[in-house]
Amino acid sequence: MKLLLAEDEALLAESLSQQLIRCGFVVDCAADGEEALFLINEHPYDLIILDLGLPKQSGLSVLHSMRSQQNNTPVIILTARNGWQDRVEGLKKGADDYVGKPFHFEELLARIQNLMKRVLPETDGSHVMAMNGLRLDLNTQQVETSEGSKHNLTHTEFRLLRFLMSHPNKLLSKSEIMAKIVDQNYDRDSNVLEVYIRRLRKLIGKEHIETQRGQGYRFVVNSL
Repeated sequence: MKLLLAEDEALLAESLSQQLIRCGFVVDCAADGEEALFLINEHPYDLIILDLGLPKQSGLSVLHSMRSQQNNTPVIILTARNGWQDRVEGLKKGADDYVGKPFHFEELLARIQNLMKRVLPETDGSHVMAMNGLRLDLNTQQVETSEGSKHNLTHTEFRLLRFLMSHPNKLLSKSEIMAKIVDQNYDRDSNVLEVYIRRLRKLIGKEHIETQRGQGYRFVVNSL
């Protein structure tokens, strides 16, 4: 899952991005409203964390621009704890949720996970994606095969498998996949995707991931 974190407080942005990465997210960061809007228009994010007090262009202005362009990406706004007027205005302009500063990371993570349900397939209620005999635990980043073997995944392996399982039987191009599993600074012309596909196949079995030569990859599900 790919997030945009638009926050101008450098220490807070660094802390949040590192914690989110450890939770398995791909995170792009923007330090002002203009950069945030540029990235939003350039990349397909699954969720945006938007500070309302951004320089150059306010968070409310960014949110208004998004919604006026029919961009319905879920947005969590960050506001001052006592800024109830800003929270109300943000919700009126199309925000999906808000977190008041200061906050604990666990609160933000819980709100992200709540909104994630809109873009991920149904789980069994325990943050597990189950498909084709595989069970992917979204909390532990561990996959269990139909034979009962359990494997701890790296952050990139986890993001890749989660994205593939989120689109069963759909052919996904290399560019689509790379846009979701790496940040904007990564060299997407490298063969890193092929490397991770091979590693996943060794863990879960070759039959789950199909290659369409020159087109992309498909997570194969026999019955939906």
